[in-house]
Amino acid sequence: MFSDIYGVPTPKVIGLQQSASSLKWAPSGTTGYKTKFTKIVCTPSQTGTGAALTATFTGDTEGSDNWAEICAVDPEGTADAATNYPAFNFANTYGTTAGLTDTDYATGWYVPSVAELCEVYKNKDVIQTSLTAASGFTFGKNYYWSSSQYASLERNAYQVGFNDGYVDYYRKYDNIYVFVLQALTAE
Repeated sequence: MFSDIYGVPTPKVIGLQQSASSLKWAPSGTTGYKTKFTKIVCTPSQTGTGAALTATFTGDTEGSDNWAEICAVDPEGTADAATNYPAFNFANTYGTTAGLTDTDYATGWYVPSVAELCEVYKNKDVIQTSLTAASGFTFGKNYYWSSSQYASLERNAYQVGFNDGYVDYYRKYDNIYVFVLQALTAE
């Protein structure tokens, strides 16, 4: 889908479902809520309405390994992802809950970085046409979690609004929707 993000070819697949309800990145009081995951910090050059169309990014722009980093920092909390990391649990269980049986698509789903979410937002009209034809999925006007940690406060992560391209950080315990990406590997 993305031919060249930040100079690196990165073909992606978007999950054909979003979370049925809004989910927390990490509930208040959990280790994930109180921890600053420094290796998954991604900072947009601007925030606010329309920033998804024009922002550039520094830091960790590719989210496929962000869950592994969270697991490395918080192995006890991630052992119960459904309780402690609901947004990531949605990604981790997506293949099973979506009924995917093809081994190429059953695993490897992840919560995208804020840079990847903005790239999807920039291309949402073209992507929406394909998703509607394939499954009826629609982005709607929801806000979606990224897997990107906010640099200044450990209790915040970035999200992107698909109604107006709004980019900013929110508290990890806020309820926001999730959709997932999958990196395709060359055979």
